[in-house]
Amino acid sequence: MKKRSSRILALTLTFALSFALLAGCSDAGQQSSAPPANNPTSTPEAPSEKPSEAPVTDRSSWPKFMGLAAGGASSQTGIVGAVLAPALTGYLDISVSSETSSGMTANLLMVDEGTCELGFTGTDFAYEAWNGTATWTDKTCQNFRSIMPLFPFIQQHYAPAGSGITSVEELAGKTVNLSTAGSSTDTWMRRVLEVGGIDCNITNLSPSDANQQMSDRLVDCAVCNGLAPHSAVSEFAATNETVVFGISDDMYDKLVAKYPYADRFTISAGTFEWQKEDIETISTSCMLIASKDLDEGLVYEMTKAIFENLEELCGQHNAFTYVEAGLVVNCTTPLHAGAARYYTEIGIELPDNIKPID
Repeated sequence: MKKRSSRILALTLTFALSFALLAGCSDAGQQSSAPPANNPTSTPEAPSEKPSEAPVTDRSSWPKFMGLAAGGASSQTGIVGAVLAPALTGYLDISVSSETSSGMTANLLMVDEGTCELGFTGTDFAYEAWNGTATWTDKTCQNFRSIMPLFPFIQQHYAPAGSGITSVEELAGKTVNLSTAGSSTDTWMRRVLEVGGIDCNITNLSPSDANQQMSDRLVDCAVCNGLAPHSAVSEFAATNETVVFGISDDMYDKLVAKYPYADRFTISAGTFEWQKEDIETISTSCMLIASKDLDEGLVYEMTKAIFENLEELCGQHNAFTYVEAGLVVNCTTPLHAGAARYYTEIGIELPDNIKPID
């Protein structure tokens, strides 16, 4: 009986020892296959929760419709507006309509007065309206905010080659078309004529109508502001020998002494097929503005969408090839808070004069 008990005890101890050895081998195998806790190459544990998604923009205060004050249907801003409005409709899921107007001063007033939520105007006109120094309105306008500069507005003077006109000084006593009344062309060419002391007969026809009247020798010269080569000049030159000219250094000096926001601009030789030499003229900048009451999130999303889709917009009109985020520093009036938020996010330091205000 004692031997049997001893045998049973020995077997029990043997089984216990074997189990312990097997367990030890199993633990050792697990430890050798797992990287040490402090190993920098170890794979982190999967998060227990999914990462939080980006906050959804609150659209509750967004309008269902917005108007973009652009310009005349055949003007450069009108054509750009016809490109930008449907693009914004797609980007924002808001119906945006390009509205016709008499030009960039009228556009600013439409936004300031609440007729349109968005508009194209000039950095020069914005500065004048904001500071109450404009000669084209008798009030100070501060119900709008800047979003971005767009493209240069280059002044181009053209006439039939047989007219003998090759300079602004030779326009004295002539009939000159300054495009639509109140447009950038009209406003700035009147200033050029004023500082030059040039007295001429002014008409305010559309570029197409002016071209027809020049062909009929009822108008001697026409002026247009916009990208070069301007489509109005090219249209006239298609059936008429044409000369294009700028303004002299002396006239430019007189102009900027009184109106300091006009820049010197060179239209390089060959811009027009018949153009043999560089032409020195003036330019200002077209920019996009918005009502100060437009939702901050909406303007942020709009600004971001324009810059993220620039390649697509450039394919529709070359005006967008001039758009660069860094050029926002050339704005002359305070930015909308939504636009400022976008520029700050991408690392642009904003000058004090364009930082948002209440």
